[in-house]
Amino acid sequence: MNKRQFLSTAAASMFAMGALALAPAAHAESMGKCFGVATAGHNDCAGISGLHSCKGTSTMNYNPGDFLVKPTGTCEKMGGLDMAQAKAVLASPEKTKAFEAEMAKKMS
Repeated sequence: MNKRQFLSTAAASMFAMGALALAPAAHAESMGKCFGVATAGHNDCAGISGLHSCKGTSTMNYNPGDFLVKPTGTCEKMGGLDMAQAKAVLASPEKTKAFEAEMAKKMS
């Protein structure tokens, strides 16, 4: 392979890698945290309730402090909450239990 072919191949590879690097960023813009829709062991990352700190470690279904990353618009359709709503529900144990029961009924 001569120098010209090598540079051409290298440039094409760099261009392709750059295009691939942009794809996740564009995808991430259309996603958001949806609180209260995760089932036990299926949460994304740490929740705002402080009950756990890792992905997949939630122990309760539909806890308003746990979230899943969902496409924009999907959360509301599922009955999930944004962060402000989740914090308001978590402020009251009665509201938390009522939300969890409502989601369990809705999702079954």
